[in-house]
Amino acid sequence: MGYNNKNRRAYKGKNDGYRNKSNINEIAQLDTVTRHLVSLKNDFEAAATWNPTLSFSKESVFAKHAINNNPYLTSLALMNLKSFEVAFLQLATSGLTLDPAQRMAYLVPRMNRVFLDVSYIGLSRMATDEGLCEDIVVELVFEKDHFKSNGRRQSPEHSFDPFANKGDLLLTTIDEGKVGDRGHFRGVYVDYRMKNGRNLVYFLTKSELASARAVSETWKSVDERKASPWVRFPWAMVRKSAIKQTIHQIPGNRTRVASIIDYLNKDGGEGFRDKNATPVEAAEYEMSARHAAKHHDVQPDQSTQTPTQNAASGNVYEGEVVHTNKPEAKTEESVKNDQVQPDPSNNATVTPTQNTESDVKAEDMSDVPGVRLTSKRRIDKLVKRVAKTMAYETTIAEVKTAFQFNDSEIKLALHCIEESRRNLLQSKLTEAVNKCDFTDVENFVNKLTNSEFKQKSHDFVQKVQNETNSMRTLYDEAIKTNNFSAVDTAIEKISFKPLKTVLSEIISAAKAA
Repeated sequence: MGYNNKNRRAYKGKNDGYRNKSNINEIAQLDTVTRHLVSLKNDFEAAATWNPTLSFSKESVFAKHAINNNPYLTSLALMNLKSFEVAFLQLATSGLTLDPAQRMAYLVPRMNRVFLDVSYIGLSRMATDEGLCEDIVVELVFEKDHFKSNGRRQSPEHSFDPFANKGDLLLTTIDEGKVGDRGHFRGVYVDYRMKNGRNLVYFLTKSELASARAVSETWKSVDERKASPWVRFPWAMVRKSAIKQTIHQIPGNRTRVASIIDYLNKDGGEGFRDKNATPVEAAEYEMSARHAAKHHDVQPDQSTQTPTQNAASGNVYEGEVVHTNKPEAKTEESVKNDQVQPDPSNNATVTPTQNTESDVKAEDMSDVPGVRLTSKRRIDKLVKRVAKTMAYETTIAEVKTAFQFNDSEIKLALHCIEESRRNLLQSKLTEAVNKCDFTDVENFVNKLTNSEFKQKSHDFVQKVQNETNSMRTLYDEAIKTNNFSAVDTAIEKISFKPLKTVLSEIISAAKAA
């Protein structure tokens, strides 16, 4: 059969029809995602109010490029718009940029949804932006490097060929791959340069890195392991893991860093994942919390949620399910008095016969100097709520930025929240001492968000537990020998008063017997 241009044109026309139909479908998908992206402008700007340099217009362009260049990412964003929304608003909270030239954060497909992946460069930037330190150096150490540790307060002596091939990441004996030109991998260190010029250096061994990798959801699944960042970007994940495991040990308020690390670990499958938590629910609560903050209110109590409501209303906040209702038209004062108060922003609608006392009710002062009565009530509700949700670090951040509190009110709120956290720890630890069982208090500390308070709490609980075990040994010896002098001396050195009280009663009873 002969060939002619007519047949060629006919074939081309059919193929183009299929291709055009496919292109139209992709364009429609992109248009849907883009329109949803534009609708996030107000929420993005509200979350980024603390960082005026972060531009929605610029970041939306970067996000559009990421979606446009990855059809799979586009399809995930379309199937799960909430995951795309979560990822983009996390960007606003973190203060980072999607600019690929800066290599701080990326919109990527992970675990069948859109995810904001933050690089170790991004984590370093967040740490310096929050004022935790002036600079961070993260270096890999191999056996052929010249390396000498100078302790935790001074930078190590480390020289190596930066252009040498590192080979494959081999953390365990079952890992397969090639050893690089610098020899076997030994570990990694993070050198934090503090504002006062001091250095804080932390070292992580291969076994510690292997433990971090082992709890990653993306690594656990053998069938999907090829897509894990631990396989695709192993050395970047080593650096990233090093920062995530050490940054909580340096002093300072690390609210945003802790929040993004929690997001990476749980929603990104890079570490421990709470089976009850989903990124959609977390985002819904964060957004509703910001909405409530704008209207000078806090989230409703869990008890107001009916059990028949769908799962979307069961929001997860730092591992604790918190049910929320739609915002009601009534304010806190109107609910209490069962009447509608005048809108302060629309004084023209208030009739002349309205009680003038209600017009200035919002400015009535509490018994705490400089603290308004409405703010005092709001702080009391926040303290009760945070004791249930355990969202202490996030609530502290919200107090500083989300509510229109004056300086005195912020100071009071922070004091009350910190006092609540200390009292809760004291109660758990006292109960542990009375039962001689520290399981519950250890679980309580483990549920806390990574922070300086969590580290100090862990150390203090361990100290009390060691004192308890030591006193138990001395007590058993005293019972055998009927000599309580060593016990009497040791009990005076105990720092935790409830433990001292319990032991004093036990020893007094033993002596009397």
